[in-house]
Amino acid sequence: MPKRVDHQERRRGIAEALFRIAAAQGLQAVTLRAVAAEAGISMNLVQYYFPTKEEMLRFGWQRVAELGGERAGVGIARALETGDERAVIRAYLLGVLPTDERGRVLGAVQIAYFAVDVTRGSQDPEQEALVPHLVRALTEQLQKAQARERVPANLDPELEADALATMAGGLLTGMLIRAYDTDRATALVEHRLDQLFGSDRSTTVGRGGGAAGQR
Repeated sequence: MPKRVDHQERRRGIAEALFRIAAAQGLQAVTLRAVAAEAGISMNLVQYYFPTKEEMLRFGWQRVAELGGERAGVGIARALETGDERAVIRAYLLGVLPTDERGRVLGAVQIAYFAVDVTRGSQDPEQEALVPHLVRALTEQLQKAQARERVPANLDPELEADALATMAGGLLTGMLIRAYDTDRATALVEHRLDQLFGSDRSTTVGRGGGAAGQR
């Protein structure tokens, strides 16, 4: 009986080869032929799943966003159970950071896509932007904290959420170039949250990690 092929797994395996190239050399080095060689399969097989480079790149972005969400999701879910807005915001921000080798690869891939956007002057409209999702989630938690008088009444939740997301993106880049280590990046997140919530961390959950991604 012929072996059943898991086509979704094949597509994900091709995406992993794309990630390795993009993380090491940038997105300009990603071609169907290069990805086939990195994956150890024929170019015809790559083209069976992705007839064009553009389709492969779109799937690659969807996959890196999915993986980043999965990595951050555990810490966020745990924080949500506490009902502590500070803990939830902390989990979202730390979930962006590349705290291990896998996180560094995914973070580098996100930056590779971002570099193409910078050169083009806009984001590919077919690639979902991640920053707005993060900002909405942070805004919601800040609004809840404001309703419970845990943050200042004159705070603009959306503006502050945007600033926090921007900080997380900067820390992601800084960690990738080793300007910050995990401890320093975490300390900077805590410092900003202390400014918003005060220094009471009694219900804050344990340190999180991963790359949800900024884009």
